Amino acid sequence: MITSSKQLTHYAIHATDDKIGGVRDILFDDETYTVRYLVADTNTWLPLSRKVVISPISVVNLDTENNSVYIDMTVETLKNSPSIDEHKPVSREYEENLFKYFGYGYYWIGPGAWGEFAHPNELVELQHAEEQQQQSEKQENHLRACGEVVGYEVATKSDNVGHISNFIIDNASWKIVAIVVDTNNWLPGGKHLALLPKDINEIDWAAHHVSVSLTHDELLERPEIDQDRLAETGYIDALCKEISTVSQ
Repeated sequence: MITSSKQLTHYAIHATDDKIGGVRDILFDDETYTVRYLVADTNTWLPLSRKVVISPISVVNLDTENNSVYIDMTVETLKNSPSIDEHKPVSREYEENLFKYFGYGYYWIGPGAWGEFAHPNELVELQHAEEQQQQSEKQENHLRACGEVVGYEVATKSDNVGHISNFIIDNASWKIVAIVVDTNNWLPGGKHLALLPKDINEIDWAAHHVSVSLTHDELLERPEIDQDRLAETGYIDALCKEISTVSQ
């Protein structure tokens, strides 16, 4: 199942016993391009100073028809979870405290996007705490917010062409499979072109731009993403294969 960061930030969040607001933002890993957390909009049920995050590990259903995320925890459990400062990067120390609170295995231990596993739900069972702590010490944090990167200019090898406008997400693995470049601010009647995570050389947080390994012309030759077709079975897979074939 495929969705986008723009769609997800309009989804309601449902705990096992009640609705608890909506998705405010999405935090992703800028090395593996995996969604790590949904930031909950807690204005209606927590003090304004407290923000909490939800790992895909706890997501049991993503209802695209009703724009809803269902999680495997109660409202009280989420209320009592460690809070974040949304204006600062999420630290690894915070992540360790969060995962201990929920009893999750650490996703950053192991070779894959979810440690030893392909899907986040497999980390529900807690691994041995001491072993996790020892293996976790040398791991770095690479979390960034989709809401922060949307609007960043895209720098090709020769010039800047458009800006980042959306992230396309596989809801099974929670991997970002494509990034949308909007060229409307650069070309009259611009397009929404597809980037792959492997196209990105660097995200420059200070300069607010995304450096890509493509030339100006190579970027403009990328296929346009029809965001109305995201839910269509096989659409994004075919698009990504088309890009990979052309790039070889």
